[in-house]
Amino acid sequence: MTPTDRLLQLAPDAKTLESGRRLFYSRRWRLLGGDGEWLWGEFDVNSKRPIQSAVQVVEGKFHCSCRARARPCAHDLALILILKNNADRFTVGQPPDWLRSVQFQTTKAPRVTKDVTKADDRLTARLVLMDSGIDELELRLLDVARRGLADTLAQGDDSWLTTAARLTDAKLPGLAGRVRQLASLDTDGTTSELARGLGDLYLFLRAWRIRDELTPERQDELYQLAGITTKKDELLRRPVTSDHWLVVGTVNGQEDRLRYRRVWLRGEQSRRYALILDFAFGEFPFEQSWPLSASFEGGLHYYPGNYPQRAVFPEPRPGGRPYDGLSGYDTFTGMLDNYRRALGVNPWLQQYPVYLNGVRPVKGGEQFLIVDADGLSFPLPSDYPDFYRLLAVSGGGPLALFAEFDGYRLRPLSLLTELGLVPA
Repeated sequence: MTPTDRLLQLAPDAKTLESGRRLFYSRRWRLLGGDGEWLWGEFDVNSKRPIQSAVQVVEGKFHCSCRARARPCAHDLALILILKNNADRFTVGQPPDWLRSVQFQTTKAPRVTKDVTKADDRLTARLVLMDSGIDELELRLLDVARRGLADTLAQGDDSWLTTAARLTDAKLPGLAGRVRQLASLDTDGTTSELARGLGDLYLFLRAWRIRDELTPERQDELYQLAGITTKKDELLRRPVTSDHWLVVGTVNGQEDRLRYRRVWLRGEQSRRYALILDFAFGEFPFEQSWPLSASFEGGLHYYPGNYPQRAVFPEPRPGGRPYDGLSGYDTFTGMLDNYRRALGVNPWLQQYPVYLNGVRPVKGGEQFLIVDADGLSFPLPSDYPDFYRLLAVSGGGPLALFAEFDGYRLRPLSLLTELGLVPA
């Protein structure tokens, strides 16, 4: 057995080895080099810093700056495959500076605790289970593509709910939630919304297949959507965004006995929104109270990603002073421009927070609409209960409101009145 074959046998699982084979063919490798003892390379992920990977061939030591926990990772295995099948791609030379300063981990005789090993094993086992769920979802989406939307709608929502249950069993709760939304669109939505939902799922599926080639931030967004959340202690080590935060809107909901709450905050200086997502089971109260229009001082930590929204706020302190950071869009044109840019950064955004100036609630036929000064309009969700209250507060004139936008509809969460922000 050749040295490269022995190194390939150290692959933690078949999925990682298969990912390494895909990366072997990638054209994103650059600065491939070796000095007779080490192999190294940099993998371009369209960010400021490439993924830096290195392999010590004789002793079987591995290093990579990617976020994979197991070693050798797919990038390490790709370097071994390049050595085995196309060694001419390596240039003989001195190791780069980053390689000299790296503390390498030895997978041949791993120096890790049993707890870390068990955690890696659990993650590997979960990823294998998630891959099986992704495979089943792909078959379902391809079946929809063959049948067409009309035939899919005629089947009713039972098939979607069955698919969602199977995704939940495969440890993909985030995707299961999106599939349940498709079930509601069968009766409450439009064909275009259903097509968009299917397209979002297929986009996720294709991204999942090449997740080893994505930037760490994009991988984090992918894992968050799938249902793998970042641990709180890891979040608290992330950079702090300190500001004076205003509670601008809250959404409460429930799935079975699990209650959830989305709380939107707006930073006075940063002008950034932050989403606090809370859960409570049964009749248990939420851990923190977030009254509408209350303000808090302190630092929060955003979840990793290219377009971070969700955050944790470990130690909020009462603001104790007026808030002076509320400003919004005068027309839908500016809102849509920024929404498109946000989708370009994170194509899986579910809710986009918007503050709108001078819009009016209007009833157009059977639809309830929000209209801007230019006459452009967006409908409200069919389950929005307070349109006539909205109309009464506005008196038919313009008003300022905060809402969630999903690309099709606006869900008002609060209104700005003489008394401050009030629920919409």
